[in-house]
Amino acid sequence: MSLKVTDFYTFLKELAPLELAEKGDNNGLQIGSFESEVTGVLLSVNPSYSSLVEAKREGLNLVITHHPLFYKPCSQIIFEEYPGKIIVYAIKNNLNLLSWHTPLDKLTFGVSEALAQELSFKTEDFILKEGEDYGYGKVVIFENYVKLSALAKKIKKQLKTWVMLIGEPESKIKKLGICGGSGGFLKEHLKKQGINTLLTSDVKYHSAFEAREEGFNFLLIDHGVAESFVLKVLKDKMERFLQKIRVSLKIKIFEEASPYIMI
Repeated sequence: MSLKVTDFYTFLKELAPLELAEKGDNNGLQIGSFESEVTGVLLSVNPSYSSLVEAKREGLNLVITHHPLFYKPCSQIIFEEYPGKIIVYAIKNNLNLLSWHTPLDKLTFGVSEALAQELSFKTEDFILKEGEDYGYGKVVIFENYVKLSALAKKIKKQLKTWVMLIGEPESKIKKLGICGGSGGFLKEHLKKQGINTLLTSDVKYHSAFEAREEGFNFLLIDHGVAESFVLKVLKDKMERFLQKIRVSLKIKIFEEASPYIMI
């Protein structure tokens, strides 16, 4: 039995329904054919040139990414530039690119839960609940108070990433909000719940300044690292799906280098 790209598209739709997607989010097939027979799958956070090169090298003709290649229409495609370089490489090498973004953010076992699990944190409910089984972020309640600086060091060591701290390092916290990706918008929702600390990514200067003045803490990590752990969940569920229908295909997670260089 062989599987086509459309079979994986259907699998993703059932796992993380498109109805959960944010308005304007571009999920689904970015490049390729639904009728293409799949030889193997590469999972990646980003649709990067290096991820496609890895897929070609491994003989995996379906690349499934969290972030979509196209957020807005292309006005030009230059072969030597982004995203033209990726488009040309994918087409020349018969690679299919499929992306699944905000629906994976909102699931009970999605991006934020996967990040919490990687840190061995037991979560409670969503920070911002949008439905019975979906929403944004997760809340963690510690058994004992934890010093903010100690928590930052734990995160840095366990995730092997840089950590930026906004707030008083010596402050002690009992509750923590976690949101993989850019979750700064959840600050006000957390404050209403009496929670003053959020682990997330990509908080701008003025938001950071405002948070410091309010006594709110941010623990910021690399965006790609924060969202990468959901790929393990996706790989596991995909392998279970293949086992159930008795299909053998290689599934590999691509580890993307961070664009940030800390000196």
